[in-house]
Amino acid sequence: MSRPIPVEQMLKEFKSFNKTSHLFKIDNFSLLKKYNLKMVESSVFDLGGHKWKLILYPNENGYVSIFLVNQVSINAKLQFQLFVIKQIQKICHSTGKEDFGISSISQKRGASYFISLADLEKKGYLIEDCCIFGVKLFGTENAKSGTAECFSLIEKPLNHRVTFEMASYSILTLGVKVHYSTEFVVGNRKWRIEVHPKGFDWEEDKSFSVYLLGQGFIDNALKTNTFAKFKLRVLDQVNKDHLEKTYSDWISAEHVDHYGFADFMPLKKLNLPYLMNDVLYVGIDFEVISTSNYC
Repeated sequence: MSRPIPVEQMLKEFKSFNKTSHLFKIDNFSLLKKYNLKMVESSVFDLGGHKWKLILYPNENGYVSIFLVNQVSINAKLQFQLFVIKQIQKICHSTGKEDFGISSISQKRGASYFISLADLEKKGYLIEDCCIFGVKLFGTENAKSGTAECFSLIEKPLNHRVTFEMASYSILTLGVKVHYSTEFVVGNRKWRIEVHPKGFDWEEDKSFSVYLLGQGFIDNALKTNTFAKFKLRVLDQVNKDHLEKTYSDWISAEHVDHYGFADFMPLKKLNLPYLMNDVLYVGIDFEVISTSNYC
């Protein structure tokens, strides 16, 4: 099956005719299953004078579930409709209009078992591994246009392998508990490798600790939580039999935090073939990362 018009044109037309809508386009939908993502969230978006988020559960017993969540208090009675676009005909499968009542707390409204994965694929909602979900509000003032964002998982992204050279290691680590690599960009985010040469937390004086530190975003990027699966590495300079540990998680958009291993390797192993001529190489290799962009 193919679309009657390019997806970019489809999004543009939909936004122009549905001015109180937000579209959540998901590319590489099959990778959600491959990497066992139980849930996917949109960015926080403005619609009808309020802030919202869409939450998608891509495989609940063979079905997709979708929900709308308010991020601030709702001070007026609103109606909403959740939908997925049938790309071969430009029509929608929807929940129908539902009420979103006045609320001072965050609430989740929507549909469990919204559409089966079989129908999503066979009936033209999933084309070229892309599907388009969304929400429309009723009873609010029209904006200039609807809005849209694109979520995607990217395997082996650009600059996926980064190495942190720690030269003059014996001097570098004297009295210094933590070291950071220079900043680098993978996906839409800025990162650093964080190293604790004498261990961190409960592994202090026992292990060499290594983490990925999530920091800011590149210009004009949507600030959303980022899914990443990566290997942290200490390089074997003799046999190329690198020591690697794999980590996967959602990286917070709101808080600067680190993700990795306090017990990456015992301190007693920190010698040849890893530490040679007083130089140590610590690295990271991203297997997959999520990105979110306006579209």
